[in-house]
Amino acid sequence: MDGNARGSGHSDALKNYNLGKTLGLGTFGKVIIAEHKLTRQKVAIKILNRSQMGAMEMEEKANREIKILRLFIHFIHPHIIRVYEVIETPKDIFVVMEYCNNGDLLDYIVEKGRLHEYEARRIFQQIISGVEYCHRNMVVHPDLKP
Repeated sequence: MDGNARGSGHSDALKNYNLGKTLGLGTFGKVIIAEHKLTRQKVAIKILNRSQMGAMEMEEKANREIKILRLFIHFIHPHIIRVYEVIETPKDIFVVMEYCNNGDLLDYIVEKGRLHEYEARRIFQQIISGVEYCHRNMVVHPDLKP
């Protein structure tokens, strides 16, 4: 993997990964694809920029989210994206997670246009299964979206 994230100054924190292209951009940073150097496992790495969060007075919210993400490292459920590790530096927060090559649910819905009832029901059951698992483990997700 030889992507555009290589020269981004994250070399020390992400030394175990070959960094690839940017998958998406968000308010506080971006998500890149990467490959673990030893296992060759593809992962998605969410990079959250602390200064952008601070400028929007979101640092406290981000710290709460980091605590929750650290809990997710221990979660294993077929309908919840795995979080493998959370790496914090003075400038950034890196969330290394399972890479899903088929995109997210919103992309799927947009591509399909309209879902049949049985398919929507199946997807909804998967979402509820994941949410129920979180609740059983004392985690409430405040930001569910497709």
